Amino acid sequence: MSFMTRSRKLSGKLTTKQIQGEVDEVKNVVNQLIGAVGQDMARLNGLIYALLSEMDLLDETNCPHCGQVLYEPRLKMLDKQEDCPACGKKIQDNQGKITDYETWDNGGEEE
Repeated sequence: MSFMTRSRKLSGKLTTKQIQGEVDEVKNVVNQLIGAVGQDMARLNGLIYALLSEMDLLDETNCPHCGQVLYEPRLKMLDKQEDCPACGKKIQDNQGKITDYETWDNGGEEE
């Protein structure tokens, strides 16, 4: 019985260094793909913003809590945004509910 070990070349197994090289190559490809998708999304976002602006279908407001600029498209099929994407708080706490009954009874508006 021989106790000689077969070389890795004959067994077909990769060395740790070869595996690390393969992993690094996959990482580079994935990073390139992520970068390309990010660029495409930024381009599409810019095009949609430009179209909505030109068609006067874009409202610009600020979050009452953090001041983040918010762009709200005025499209019938799209629900209004309820939460600020920056701080996560409700954009309008009352959502148009009547809370000041005395003012409402007198024909005034809420404060």
